[in-house]
Amino acid sequence: MSKSPTNNERDRALYQFHVACPRPTADDIIEWTERYPQFAEDIRLHAAISRDWDAADSRGDEADDTISDVMMARARSRVLNALFKSEAKTEVSEPEATVGFHEMLAARGTTIPKAAKELEIGRDVLADLFNGWMIPPVGPRLVSALGFFLGISKQEFDRAYRYAIQHPTLQHAKSVAPPVIPRRSYEDVIAGSNMSAERKKFWLGED
Repeated sequence: MSKSPTNNERDRALYQFHVACPRPTADDIIEWTERYPQFAEDIRLHAAISRDWDAADSRGDEADDTISDVMMARARSRVLNALFKSEAKTEVSEPEATVGFHEMLAARGTTIPKAAKELEIGRDVLADLFNGWMIPPVGPRLVSALGFFLGISKQEFDRAYRYAIQHPTLQHAKSVAPPVIPRRSYEDVIAGSNMSAERKKFWLGED
């Protein structure tokens, strides 16, 4: 069943709030609930989830199991599922440490092109990240947006990223030379993408 116009507007407002305010302050919450009073409850709930992500990050691996349970439970909630749930709803368990981004996408029944379209980012950028070709660190806006899109915590993102780096997809050379790993920094990947100058500035945090 397709989403109603009201639900689509709410989903877009929540996504814009998440990307613009990955660590929302009280002032941020006030500003956005005044901007979208009809979605005030959803915005406040998403802000609480964002603070949970920050708490998990600051407490480190010792709190990972406890926080991850909370994250995944809330990830199945109406707010996190609102934007990106598939038409066929599938219960998704917490990814194992040996699961990469490609497996996460497949488990959710989506693809790099679809994810890129939802996030308004170049397919080549996601491909470089998912293939283990992007040198750390990854830009905070992309980390935050993918965490929201995939419904995962910061620790789960970090594990998937480490897995991608440790198991890169090899790019076959045109000559008889061995396969290569075309690794570049986040900034270089964004700069070399076919995105518009405006979107490049956004993902580089320059707007």
